[in-house]
Amino acid sequence: MKKTAKRVIPVIISVILLAILAGYAPWGQVGHILADLDLSTILILVGLSLLYYGSKVARYWYLLRAMGIKKVQLRPVVVSYISAQPVSLLPAGEIYRSHALERYTGVPLSKSIPQFTLQGLLEGAALGSVAFVSALALQTLRLPFLVFGMMVIACVLAIRAGHLVGFVRLLNKLPFVNVTEKTIDDLNKRHAAVLTRKRLPFLFGLSILTELIGAAIAYTSVVGLGGHLNIFHAALFYVIPILVGFFSLLPGGFGASEHSAIGVLLLSDVTVGQAVASTLVMRVTIVGLGVLYGVLAELYGRRVLAPKKGLILSKSLLQ
Repeated sequence: MKKTAKRVIPVIISVILLAILAGYAPWGQVGHILADLDLSTILILVGLSLLYYGSKVARYWYLLRAMGIKKVQLRPVVVSYISAQPVSLLPAGEIYRSHALERYTGVPLSKSIPQFTLQGLLEGAALGSVAFVSALALQTLRLPFLVFGMMVIACVLAIRAGHLVGFVRLLNKLPFVNVTEKTIDDLNKRHAAVLTRKRLPFLFGLSILTELIGAAIAYTSVVGLGGHLNIFHAALFYVIPILVGFFSLLPGGFGASEHSAIGVLLLSDVTVGQAVASTLVMRVTIVGLGVLYGVLAELYGRRVLAPKKGLILSKSLLQ
């Protein structure tokens, strides 16, 4: 009963928030604004979306190699990452990427699971950096983003110092939690292998690139519909909904993300109609297309990669 409530309540909250949004949005104006979205802007948004997920895949690929997972081909890694995109919208859904990787490459879940915390840290650090620079330029929200950035840095230092091991050992004292010492040590080694002066700057750079592309999507979503804002407002328009959606623990941040995005635009002197239309376009470009890519990758993986993997296993058994 409790498990069902935990799954249903976030969905209900998202629906309520979306219903409130639907109630106050001037849909007549939104429809006219969306009708003016030309083909060139759509193609630019699709291209930016492909670059956005391409940079995420590149980071994932390099992250796996930094963790010592090198004997995997690029194609199944791409399919593993993209096919997990729809599930990653759920709280802790990023863990499913390790399940997908195990399915298509055979890499055990225990080896790739550190990608969950490492990707979160890298994305958090990049989002915080982009937001803090934008806040400095706009002379607003500097303290919240400074605090957030310091929290991320503290987490990186704590994991690098091996404190995550102590936390996992503490969790082992809870009922039904039994993480072996070998798994804990392996987790610590893979984290330490990534958080080095050699590898961390490149991974952080890839993360910054991803968030800048996201800011470009946000900017195009507004300007392409006839609105006006600068790149720093666009960065906050992109970053704040992601952070709000993450801390809300709602599936995909639906409801909370849309409200916060519209709020950012209203503070940037964008009309309500343009704010709603721009938010819808940005969310479709980032979230909607991401889900579409995920479905296509899953179909490709099941029809092309899975049969080949089965054939390879059969040949090895015959030998």
